[in-house]
Amino acid sequence: MNFSALQLNKLLFSNIEKQKLSVLTAVQERVIPALLDGKDCLAIAPTGTGKTEAFAIPLVQHLLEKGQREHASVLILLPTRELCIQTKDRIAKLIEGTSLGIACFYGGGTYESQLADYPNAHLILATPGRLLDFLEQQVINLKSINTLVIDEFDQLLDLGFALEINKIMQALPTERQSIFVSATRTAEMDKIVQKRLKNPIEIVVENQLKKGKIHEYVMYVDKNDKKNLIRHLLENRINSQVLIFTRTVHAAERIVTDLQRNGISALALYGDKSQQQREDIVSKFRSSENRVLIATDLLARGIDFPNLEAIINYEVPDSPETYTHRIGRTGRSQADGMAITLCDAEDNQKWIKLQLALNKQIQIDDQHPFLLSWEKMLSSSQSNTRKGQSKSRKRR
Repeated sequence: MNFSALQLNKLLFSNIEKQKLSVLTAVQERVIPALLDGKDCLAIAPTGTGKTEAFAIPLVQHLLEKGQREHASVLILLPTRELCIQTKDRIAKLIEGTSLGIACFYGGGTYESQLADYPNAHLILATPGRLLDFLEQQVINLKSINTLVIDEFDQLLDLGFALEINKIMQALPTERQSIFVSATRTAEMDKIVQKRLKNPIEIVVENQLKKGKIHEYVMYVDKNDKKNLIRHLLENRINSQVLIFTRTVHAAERIVTDLQRNGISALALYGDKSQQQREDIVSKFRSSENRVLIATDLLARGIDFPNLEAIINYEVPDSPETYTHRIGRTGRSQADGMAITLCDAEDNQKWIKLQLALNKQIQIDDQHPFLLSWEKMLSSSQSNTRKGQSKSRKRR
């Protein structure tokens, strides 16, 4: 289906065309008509399938149909400040040239600058903590909200925001349209859906676009050679930008220092950075000023870097969910991507268990100069076995 078939506001349609959007994705084709009809909706679809526009386009259409209002009528809850900023930028492109305004509330930004946009805002984008902060200070009022969107619902619950979400929903009018958007579905989410959504349309889109589009590899490498292997990949295998995920801030800083020392433009992003630093880093990476971005799982979900060639897992991820969301940063919008996991001897058992949980065997790439020897792999395996036996005896 083409966007021209939706009979949208002319200015909105023009803004969609400016972004070179013409054909609806699978999730957009099913979600947009449901939301235009005012239905409550639960939409489950993988990352990179166009979920943001799927809810944003009908929201903007409704606002333009109803004409200018004195108070904000749309609330969009998001898990992180980065996703807040990204979503604001994407909606701003849809409302360009209209009288509609956006307020964006998230931790790290100043109260004054965020509240300055509130009086003229028709849409509020917010993380739960900052929104509740403003509600408790009574500097904002949500009584005029008639549409609630919860984006990346599964991540919000993973981050422990269930209580905050319920508090926010209690502050909203009972009569409203509610839209829950998520990459995965969980039992905790289903409980909230049953309680909070009214006869919702449930839309589940399988990951059809990405099959075969993300080429996944594991490279066995000694822990001390990982930084050398990254430089080798940047020189010989990866032509453009790469996002490297690591578990700790310390590791992120060590990788950045090593790359910069070797003349490779790199930045690190993690929670300890100030809000301005985080925004600057994301902006520089988006504009290709830097080739490499090293990040903790702060960036594993939701954030979008178009045409990102590759992601690298510096260590084996802790869970199949983390692995899936990390590699979802590449191979977006049907573009090919590459996901490489670096596995050292100590992480081998963890890697085996991860593949079992993912129910797939990921291809081994041994075409690199820092290949881990089987002797080291075997030695580490025997050492881990002895440690396990020792712990078992101590428990007895």
